[in-house]
Amino acid sequence: MKKFLVLFILAFLFMGCAKNAIVTTNACNSANPIEEVDWLKAMKNSLTNCSCEMSIIQGTYNNQTVFFTMITDPLCNSVNMPTLYSCEGKVVRVFNETDYREFNDKVTTVKVLYRCKTTK
Repeated sequence: MKKFLVLFILAFLFMGCAKNAIVTTNACNSANPIEEVDWLKAMKNSLTNCSCEMSIIQGTYNNQTVFFTMITDPLCNSVNMPTLYSCEGKVVRVFNETDYREFNDKVTTVKVLYRCKTTK
């Protein structure tokens, strides 16, 4: 009986640990990706002391969900050359100085996940 009780307790403890060990790496399957997905959380944490408002945005590119950062402050005069990331955090496309004008035609904004407000 004691062996059964010990095995039962160990099984219960391991089952409880397994739920906490699950790591969400796919931002498309997460209810709150900005807090639950490590690579998006790191992206958010890199946006500090913003002199211009920066946003992390979920969008669509070629019928694929993508994530990117963008300057969203209307008072800042700048050129956006965003890098698009897949749900797993892999680079899908990098817009540069030669093709950044195509961005607005090829990427649709779905929702803003995070805003780093200016610290004025």
